[in-house]
Amino acid sequence: MTVFKARKIYSLDEQGNIYNYLWVKDSKVFQLSNDCFAQPSARDGFKQFENNYIIPGFIDSHVHILGTGLQYIFPNFTQAQSLEEVYELLLEGRQKNKELKFILGYNLELDNLKEKRFPTRTELDRVIKDIPVLLYRIDGHSGALNTIGLEFALGDELTEGIELDSYHQPTGIVRGQAFERVARKFRQFLNPDLKTEAIFLACWQAARKGITTMVAMIGSDEADDNSIELLLRVKDKLPIEVIPFYQTLDINKVLALGLKRIGGCILIDGSFGSHTAALTRDYADEPGNKGVLYFDDDKLFNFIQKALQANLQIAVHAIGDRAINQVLNNFARFNCASPVFGGLKQRHRIEHAELLTDDLIERIAKLGLILSVQPAFEYYWGGPNKMYAQRLGERYKLTNPYRKLIDAGVILCGGSDSPITPLDPILGIKSAVNHPNPENSITVRQGFNLFTSNGAYAVFKENELGMLKPNFSADFVVISDDPFKTLDFQILEVYKAGKRIFP
Repeated sequence: MTVFKARKIYSLDEQGNIYNYLWVKDSKVFQLSNDCFAQPSARDGFKQFENNYIIPGFIDSHVHILGTGLQYIFPNFTQAQSLEEVYELLLEGRQKNKELKFILGYNLELDNLKEKRFPTRTELDRVIKDIPVLLYRIDGHSGALNTIGLEFALGDELTEGIELDSYHQPTGIVRGQAFERVARKFRQFLNPDLKTEAIFLACWQAARKGITTMVAMIGSDEADDNSIELLLRVKDKLPIEVIPFYQTLDINKVLALGLKRIGGCILIDGSFGSHTAALTRDYADEPGNKGVLYFDDDKLFNFIQKALQANLQIAVHAIGDRAINQVLNNFARFNCASPVFGGLKQRHRIEHAELLTDDLIERIAKLGLILSVQPAFEYYWGGPNKMYAQRLGERYKLTNPYRKLIDAGVILCGGSDSPITPLDPILGIKSAVNHPNPENSITVRQGFNLFTSNGAYAVFKENELGMLKPNFSADFVVISDDPFKTLDFQILEVYKAGKRIFP
């Protein structure tokens, strides 16, 4: 038994109980109290945080675990302000990873660059010519390659999404379906040791941010993709709990592994940043383009039907209003809220679901779908003067309307979409509470719910995680300040199942 004392212990339970003492036994919360009514024995541990506070461990409901870990291995362009800086980071990455026969680069934010554009393949050739190079735009839905990378991934094929210059030659920039094919091809370079290293790096970085449970988007339909098997093999050795969504359309593969959920980033459309999120009206800055739907109705219908029959929880990626509408239309064909398909018990999810009209919100609530949302998107790209307004015009006011969704009874769980935005639940809470469209802001308690109890509910863990209650896992974070007075607090210590995992 270990007893923890703090100035305040926020249980974040349904009643909002606040305590001073937390008793932990055998990885579980044993009890909470405001008086140490039983003095700890000599066998017990006693830890005092007299001037600090304790809250439940955070749950990040949407993480690309491999991409998150790989950004700590390969160049990360988050801070790059020019193409010259991008090239310098690429060369550093090549020097650091001499044994590898390829280079990846992550988080290229074009709007942060002086040139406001991707590098072309000929420009990348001047930096690295002899091995394939792929740079990911920050949204993970478009990228740039050097010549050998383009030839490796696509050969001579001119598929949809390959940008061409005035001479009808590829520039090296790929979007949409072409990008997805390129990304799949480059994943063949990732050997098991590199993938395993990335998984551990992602989890340790999450622990530093107070994340004790991660919902991981992992795997694909590629025959040689063993990512999910590698994760399952090491998951008991990881510092945090990792709950996978297997990103495949193959129901039998999921069932064979004994998993209960399918999908994650099964892409119904793309992203605003890459002009590939499917909209009902044209992009404001690209007339004639309404984005891309990656599924036709028959393909989506068949996937949902088979997953429902297998009693699997489904998650799909849909960002634009046209994509969300397609998802809702197909779920509605099954009347998924009826007992025939498990009622609301299966807790199907839409990942992102950003551009929402009142009609779409009403339909989401009626179907009982959970929305897995990323509030930091609004911090980076929302409001009247950033990328969403550039892409959508006045429709930026409709993005991520958390207040309306909660008022309509929709359950929201919060995530980062890392590496798209950082592993940082505090940033997520701040972003939801201080939404750039004020009418869409939510309360501090609701913000915490996104990354605690709602995250637990969204993966059927509401009786184990997300609150500090007797018999719940002893997952908690020691912080410097009262979170209901300031969100500018520091994470001091992090515990998973009663064991300290940070620092």
